[in-house]
Amino acid sequence: MAESDSIYEQLRTKYPRKRVKSDVRIDYPGHLNGFATDVTVMAEGATRAESGHWSYEDVEFVAEVISKGTAANDYGPKKAAYATAEVPVYVIADPYQGRCHIYTDPKGSDYEVETRVPFGKDVDLTGTVVGLTLKTDEFPRD
Repeated sequence: MAESDSIYEQLRTKYPRKRVKSDVRIDYPGHLNGFATDVTVMAEGATRAESGHWSYEDVEFVAEVISKGTAANDYGPKKAAYATAEVPVYVIADPYQGRCHIYTDPKGSDYEVETRVPFGKDVDLTGTVVGLTLKTDEFPRD
């Protein structure tokens, strides 16, 4: 998808390839919470567990791009799992709404802060662990 490719490439301007993952399965807390996220940034020094999977404790950022069949999952169970795992920043790019939802400050099974940014405006993540601004002007609307 164009959005996830764009997010991946923008993150690669700051992070080495070994820290930015695409479609890599990570097991999050809870039952049947193994997700292959669209884009993930791992902490410096993250290593694979004996299972061969990356550890959710090392996830610093997740981005999901909504498609017709994934919206309920991305806004519901995945958001709850990422919050429970204390993933500091979760971004949903939603081409149907033409906006990004940025979730920060995980507490329990939800995020305390949600920011909405329309496609075309920058997503300022400089005040988070991500430490950069994502451009959305090339994100397509559906």
